[in-house]
Amino acid sequence: MTRHSPSSPFSDSATQRQDDNARNTHSSDSFHTAVNRRQGLSLRWKFPLFLGALLVFTIVILSTLVLSGIRANQQKQTEYQLQYQSQNMEMRIRQEYLTGTRLTPEQFMKRRGSELAVDLGLSGNMRVILYDAHGQLVGDSLPLARRTDVTSALQYALQGKTAYITQGSSILYLAPVQGPDGLLGAVQLHLSILEQQTFYHNTLLLCIWTGAVVLLLSFVIGWIYIRRQTSDIQTLMAESRSIANGHYPDEQHSLLRRRDELGQLGDGIVHMGGIISRSIQELQSEKQQLEQAVTRLSELEQLQKAFIGNISHELKTPATSIQAYADLLQMYGDDPQLVHEASTSISSEIRRLISLIEDSIRLSLLEKYDFEMNSEQLQLDIVLQEAIERTRGKAAAAGIKLTAETVAVEVQADYGHLMHILLNLLDNAVKYNLPDNGWIHIAPVDDTVTSTGYVQIVISNSGPHIPMEKWETVFEPYATLSSDRSRTGSGTGLGLPLARRLAERMGGRLYIASSNPEGNQMILELPRI
Repeated sequence: MTRHSPSSPFSDSATQRQDDNARNTHSSDSFHTAVNRRQGLSLRWKFPLFLGALLVFTIVILSTLVLSGIRANQQKQTEYQLQYQSQNMEMRIRQEYLTGTRLTPEQFMKRRGSELAVDLGLSGNMRVILYDAHGQLVGDSLPLARRTDVTSALQYALQGKTAYITQGSSILYLAPVQGPDGLLGAVQLHLSILEQQTFYHNTLLLCIWTGAVVLLLSFVIGWIYIRRQTSDIQTLMAESRSIANGHYPDEQHSLLRRRDELGQLGDGIVHMGGIISRSIQELQSEKQQLEQAVTRLSELEQLQKAFIGNISHELKTPATSIQAYADLLQMYGDDPQLVHEASTSISSEIRRLISLIEDSIRLSLLEKYDFEMNSEQLQLDIVLQEAIERTRGKAAAAGIKLTAETVAVEVQADYGHLMHILLNLLDNAVKYNLPDNGWIHIAPVDDTVTSTGYVQIVISNSGPHIPMEKWETVFEPYATLSSDRSRTGSGTGLGLPLARRLAERMGGRLYIASSNPEGNQMILELPRI
C-alpha cells in the first residue's frame, strides 16, 4: 500500500534545510515544547484499555441478548405447556362428566375428584390438585406432599381466569374447569422449572467465564503487541527529534524508513482488528449454536407433544366406542340383536386398536432405528400380480373394477417391505373410491421410457379429489382422507407414512402425481437393476 505523508519539515530537501537552519532550530524548540505538553497516558496502555472496554461492551451486549432470548423462550414454552396441559385435563374432566352417570357438578367433583386427580397426574407427569366450584379440595395426585396456600390465585380460577404462582423452582398454575352446565371447578398444576433455571444459570456462568477469559487474553496479547509497536514509534519519535534538531538522516534512511515503520504500525492495527473480529465471530458462532440447540429442543418438544396428542386421540376413539358398547351390554344384555351388534363392533374396534398399535410401533421403530434391509433382485410383475390377487376379492366385494398391466422388469428391493407398500396402496385405493362403478388401474413404467433410473408403478383410482396443498399432508402420521374425526370406516392414518418410509429406505420414492375430479394417481418409484 502506498502511503502519502502531509507536507512537513520532514519532506524538505538538503539545500532547503541548510538555508532554513535558523528557522528549523526555532521549530525544534517548539516541537520539544509541544511534545512535553502533550505527554499523558502511554499508547501501550490506551489501546489495551480501549480494546478491553470494547470487548466488555460486546460481551455484555451479546450475553444479554442470548440470556434474554433464553429467558423469553423458556417462559413461552412453560406457558404453552401449562396451557396445553390444563386444556387437555379440562377436556378429560368434561368428557368424564358427560359420559358417566349424570350427577350435579358438586356431586361429580366430590365422587370422582380424587380418582381424576391421580389419573391426570399420571398422564401429565406432574402433581394435579382439583377443586370444586366452591373452592373445596376434592382431589390430589400426591396427597401426602406439602400444600401451598393458593387462596388468592384460586379465586381468580373460580372466576374463569387463569393464574400462576412462582415458588422457588416450581410453578403453581390454576385454571378453571368449565362443564356443559357451568363451572365444574378448578385444576391446579405443579410444574418444576428447576431444569430451566439450572440451564439459565449455567449459561450465565459460561458467558461470564468466557468473557473474562477472552478479555484477559485479549488484554495481555494486546499489551504485548502494542509494546512492540510503541518501540518502533519511539524509534520514529527519536528520528523526528533528530530531524527537528537539524540532524537529518541520509536519503536511504529518512522517509523510506519512516514509511516502512508506519506501514508496520498500520499492519499491527489491522492485526489487532483481526483479533477483535475473530473474537466477535467466535462469540456469534457460539450464540448461533446455542440458538440452534434451543430451537432443536423446542422442535423436539413440539414433536413429542404432537405425537402424544395424536396417539391419545386415536386410542381414545375406539376405546370410547368399546366402553359405550360395554355399558349397553350391562344395561341390555338380554337383547340378542344388541349383543350381536356390540360384539361385532367391539371386535372391529379391538382389531383397529391392535392395527393402530402395531403401525405406531413399526413407524416409531423405523424412524428411530436403521434396520437391515433384505434387499434382493425381484421380478416386479410377479410381486405385483401377487399383491393384485390378494386385493382382488376386497375390490370385488366393494364393486370396484381392478385392472393391471405388467412389465417384465427386475427391481432391487426388500420383498416384505415392497409387498407391504403395494397392499397398503391397493387397500387405500379400494377404501377411498367411488361407492358405485369405481375402478383401479395399475401400470408399471420401465425406466427405458422415463430415463430416470427408476421403475415407476402408477396406481390410479376413481377416488375423491385431493387438493394439491394436501398432497404431502396425507403422508403425515394420523392424517387420513376422511373428515370424520372418529375414523369410522377409515384407516389409522399410519399406512401411507409407513409406506413412504419403507420406500425411501429402499432408495425409492412414493408421492401423489395428480388428483382431479376424474381420479387420483399415486406413483411408487423403485431402483431398477
